[in-house]
Amino acid sequence: MNLDDVKFGNPPKEQDDKVKADRAGILKACIDKGIVKDILENHPFPANSSDETKTELEYLVKVTKEADDDDFKFCKLLENNHYDFLEVTGRKLGLDVTAEQIQNWCFDIDPILFYLKDKFNRPRPYQLAKELGLELYAIITTDANSASYPSGHSLDFLVTLYHFGKMKPEAAEEIDEFYHEIKRVRELSGVHYPSDRKTSEYLFKQLVKHNLIK
Repeated sequence: MNLDDVKFGNPPKEQDDKVKADRAGILKACIDKGIVKDILENHPFPANSSDETKTELEYLVKVTKEADDDDFKFCKLLENNHYDFLEVTGRKLGLDVTAEQIQNWCFDIDPILFYLKDKFNRPRPYQLAKELGLELYAIITTDANSASYPSGHSLDFLVTLYHFGKMKPEAAEEIDEFYHEIKRVRELSGVHYPSDRKTSEYLFKQLVKHNLIK
């Protein structure tokens, strides 16, 4: 099989339903404002057969093999309970937030995320690693049942911390430092390439620029 023909596969019906519902109208706004066109045309993921992707996979093999028990626990926490984790983070900042509120913020941006994931249909790292004969295994049991690009957890982190920053502007530096502490967790888990995160960061900046995060 040609490496560039390897895809993630079909999305779950729940994700397709979210895209069609577009509950907050953010997907439509992103299409209208040219954000979707820009990302699809100017920010595609590195080809499966590219040296960049091979380098990313080799990096993931290295960090997953070097992961210790604390890394495993942290990755597992953010796999299974990242809304709760972010609630605790918000409360440590003195904010009156709930996991349900955070989940709603994230659900609002799910349609644009899942739309792009389905359009790109990038295979997860472990799918491609298998084709290349690389020993890459997710270090946690994951329910990552969507294409890899862009990263959903990264976008959730960014959107949530953006709301925290609006609620407590004086904590902006602390919030930024916190993001940099956690941003590579999905790479450490072995379920995302670094370029998945970087495109989520770009998408987030476009959402902020166009005032689409309410």
